[in-house]
Amino acid sequence: MGILIKNGILITLGEKNRVIENGAVLIEGNKIKDFGTSDEFKKPTNAEEIDASGKIIMPGFICTHHHLYSTFSRGMRTPKKPARNFLEILEKIWWRLDRTLTAEDIYYSSLIPLIESIKKGTTTIFDHHESQSYQVGSLNEIQKAVREMGIRACLCLGTSDRYGKGKDGLEENARFLKKIKNEKDKGLATGMVGLHASFTVSDETLDRSVEIAQKYNCGIHLHVAEDKSDEDDSLRKYALRIVERLEKHGALGQKSIAVHCVNIDERERDILRETKTNVVHNPESNMNNAVGCADVPGMMRKGILIGLGTDGMSSDMLSQMRAACLILRHTARDLKVGFSEAAKMLLENNPEIGERVNGFKIGRIERNYLADIILLDYFPPTEINEDNFLGHLAFGMVNSVVDTTICNGKILMRNKKLIGIDEERITQKSRELARKLWERLDY
Repeated sequence: MGILIKNGILITLGEKNRVIENGAVLIEGNKIKDFGTSDEFKKPTNAEEIDASGKIIMPGFICTHHHLYSTFSRGMRTPKKPARNFLEILEKIWWRLDRTLTAEDIYYSSLIPLIESIKKGTTTIFDHHESQSYQVGSLNEIQKAVREMGIRACLCLGTSDRYGKGKDGLEENARFLKKIKNEKDKGLATGMVGLHASFTVSDETLDRSVEIAQKYNCGIHLHVAEDKSDEDDSLRKYALRIVERLEKHGALGQKSIAVHCVNIDERERDILRETKTNVVHNPESNMNNAVGCADVPGMMRKGILIGLGTDGMSSDMLSQMRAACLILRHTARDLKVGFSEAAKMLLENNPEIGERVNGFKIGRIERNYLADIILLDYFPPTEINEDNFLGHLAFGMVNSVVDTTICNGKILMRNKKLIGIDEERITQKSRELARKLWERLDY
């Protein structure tokens, strides 16, 4: 069974991005078989045809850092004494939430942002889970949700020693990596070793995490210097800055993801470049937590591969791209900064991180690439071509509605209707569980 998409404006992306009027893409199985102009294609026998008239055809978006579990924080009442800084945000909100999650909570809190991913055209996510209350088996709940929703995902549990549960976190990461390695049906989920952040992880836990990652030939996914307090803690305990500490213990490399990197110094940037470690910028989250803005242009000039994530704020990668563009320009007070960096993170670097970390061939309309494709409603008010496509993306398509989402060759949404997903039932159950979770929170 194949799919033929015709009559849209095709954006191929990749090194030789092409904008093809009246474009077409032929999908066979879970891969792209061919593409070109619609006139070149006739519908193969048994293939489903999608008319993309009035739409943009392009690769699905990738989020290189997400927190699916944060769903139940939406609308949650704030503590009586509001948080005054980043550490208090963690202590008063996020750490209380992740100590209260049950297995069912994890499953349903994953379904909701995965549905949002489908609606926003995000077909691949790198999730960083936190649930200190329920660790061993937690990634199974997320994997189940991923399979049911049909989104491609790389999963891990953010191991932390903050409640003396580091061993459980290590066990869950190792257990899940072994599980997916042995599965005959690989499905859509892959894995990494997750760590929460330097200031909640001991040397023993860090070393054991590196051993697990080496055993399963994967990287480590952790928060790095999101707030200055993280760096202060590392200097006080280990007389090393965070990236220096991670390098000393062998936690860096081209399969690892260092998230945020807002407060790193020049030497740490050099280490990230030398080790080819991937960095992920999360603009909306950094603004929301008032921790500052990472020096994205500076890291790019050094040759660091830096991608774009949401940190659980949403599943909308176009809004993150716009936010990145604006905050980088605002911070630099330079009109030449932001536009190209934001687009590069989303459209070029995120696919490269996906391939580095997990071998995903995604992010391009190219023969033999995985068939992760979206259709967006968009009638260009001016000419659209290879030279001005990014202007249309950032200032026009960013507000477009996703009409169709295809991941791994399977149609997940068509004509803005989810396929085989009962969103009303899922959200109703989610509300019931969230209400019970809020009642259990210790305020």
